[in-house]
Amino acid sequence: MNFKINTFQKAAALTAAFCFLCPMIMSAGTARANAEGSLEIVKKKAVNLLMQSQKKQAIAVLSEYISTASGKSLIKEAQDYRLKIAKNFLTKETQEFYETSLNLTIENPKASKKNNEECLNKDPENLECLIQKARLLCRERKSPLKPEELEVFAKYFESGEINWVKLSCEKNLENFKTYSFLKKDFNKMNENKLILAILEVERALAVKNFSKAKEVLSLIESESADWPDLLFFKNKINAESTENKSVAASDSLNQYKNKCKNLSKSVARKYKYDFDLCLRGL
Repeated sequence: MNFKINTFQKAAALTAAFCFLCPMIMSAGTARANAEGSLEIVKKKAVNLLMQSQKKQAIAVLSEYISTASGKSLIKEAQDYRLKIAKNFLTKETQEFYETSLNLTIENPKASKKNNEECLNKDPENLECLIQKARLLCRERKSPLKPEELEVFAKYFESGEINWVKLSCEKNLENFKTYSFLKKDFNKMNENKLILAILEVERALAVKNFSKAKEVLSLIESESADWPDLLFFKNKINAESTENKSVAASDSLNQYKNKCKNLSKSVARKYKYDFDLCLRGL
């Protein structure tokens, strides 16, 4: 008899728990569905604004959603979509100005700047052209950019990713030495990690950690042997970690200059993320 009563009580408790949890589970599922539906609505709204050449408003719509949304996957999806919108070219002409600017970055900085300005005149929010602007300014000044000049990039790296654009323009600042750019999967190089690896080589050299610099440079070479600045860094590491003759350093620098002088546009574009490409030691 007691067994039956206990069994009945347990069954009743389980039923009560299920009845209590069920609305919560359904509510969570409904909230998730509503959030996903809301994101799709926001995406469509952003696309409609983009089609009307209102990119700033399109980015703002997505930014507003990101600031109020919950759930990492939805926020990441919205951030990726905002990045895609920001890099979209409003017209073919705008893209042509950008492509021309990129091709002339090393060969003719003045013409490159002029073409990029045309891109931004027609498409002020274009992220590719904004990055190109920062790239050209860094190469021209050879000094850190002002915080207000880099502020525009902040929202595109707020998901925890390293703001490589900002750091590429701040390598001369003292706190650059405190960063660590390759924390996980160090031995797995890909295109996205290339700029981080380059920054890590420069950071390691700044703190005179030559073994680290050699290690990362070797990793870069295994995947990107045509990167022209390999020659510069090999010589720099060798010269600073030993007592080599300056004549050898001078010969190496001349080789580097000649290599850059004859650099193909395809290779230059391939390493566009390296803001100091073919500019080191000059």
